[in-house]
Amino acid sequence: MMKKSKFYGKTPKKSSVNVKIRQIRIDKQCKIMQNNTITKEFFMEKQSGAMFFFALPLISLLIFASCAGPKPDIYITGFEELDDGSRVAVYWKNGERNVLSGYSGSAWPFSIAVSGDDVHIAGVQIDQGRNQAVYWKNGEITILGNSDETTWASSIAVDAGDVYIAGREMNDQGRFIAVYWKNGVKHYLTSEPLSAIASSIAVYGNDIFIAGSDSNGEPVGPKAVYWKNGEQIMLSYETGSARSNSIIVINQDVYVAGHEDNLAVYWKNGQKFDLTDDTVIATVSGIAVSGSDVIISGNHVDDNGRTVAVFWKNSDKTILSADGYSGSAHSVSVSGKNYYIAGRNTAANGTRSAVYWENNKMIILPKGENSVSSEANAIFLTAGK
Repeated sequence: MMKKSKFYGKTPKKSSVNVKIRQIRIDKQCKIMQNNTITKEFFMEKQSGAMFFFALPLISLLIFASCAGPKPDIYITGFEELDDGSRVAVYWKNGERNVLSGYSGSAWPFSIAVSGDDVHIAGVQIDQGRNQAVYWKNGEITILGNSDETTWASSIAVDAGDVYIAGREMNDQGRFIAVYWKNGVKHYLTSEPLSAIASSIAVYGNDIFIAGSDSNGEPVGPKAVYWKNGEQIMLSYETGSARSNSIIVINQDVYVAGHEDNLAVYWKNGQKFDLTDDTVIATVSGIAVSGSDVIISGNHVDDNGRTVAVFWKNSDKTILSADGYSGSAHSVSVSGKNYYIAGRNTAANGTRSAVYWENNKMIILPKGENSVSSEANAIFLTAGK
């Protein structure tokens, strides 16, 4: 005969305890959307000193969305063209349009850099047919050089409060001299008779890196080069039709993007990597690095003869322009695994719009009421707040 449990037939005693639970809800940018405390009552049974949970609700700390950190602030500079053919210098912060002023005639910004709360933009003003290198700091313009000089400002970098600008100057023979400015003081990179230009500038520690081209020396014609602290390093030896357009330095590795003949290429520490073959006409405009990935912006001519915006990720090409549209990709920047590319989209009716692509998704930037077209030339990212 089975022995009965000593608890058999007894009525259990019930007791309860109140437990406070904090609920937190966050969005995908790690911002707290909800943070509150609730109280839950837990019921328990007690039988001769033994205590059992009875019908406990399942509760836990709830996080409703995983987060990937705040999105970066996106700064883009470019221009808008009015119906009279003049150009207006603008920049956008997170899609909000800002008009630059202080220049004579038209203006054409080429490069942007942000340091703290300061926005620096380099470009040219075009007054009575003469190009003059200029830059803006928080909208206030500075003219580089004398009013009788013909100069261009192509690229800007800011480091430890110092402002570095790369560009070129036209000499009396109508040839270009590669130059850069540090805090408004001009420095010459070349002095030989044939043309040379400085296209892109980067600062790494105490070193100044400038990419460009130089037509002096052999082979005849422009050759892709860069300068480190004024000393020239040759990149292309086999052709006299080459140029380096963009330079960055990551962990002491020097990356330069450019072209040789009609081939899109880039160099890492002087070693060349081909992005295209001789069946495609292509150009390269910008380069960025994220971990082991090299992201390069540019253009190529498709089978229909249209110039379309593209980018390469580790030599794998992706077309950014939609089917039937043409376009151009001028600049690239990265934030983590996300890439941002600034450029132009041209619709089938010929309308040109300043745009940027965020991971292949195109965003059209607003333009002024009197503007008939627009173009985005450079992009810069800062950590979002």
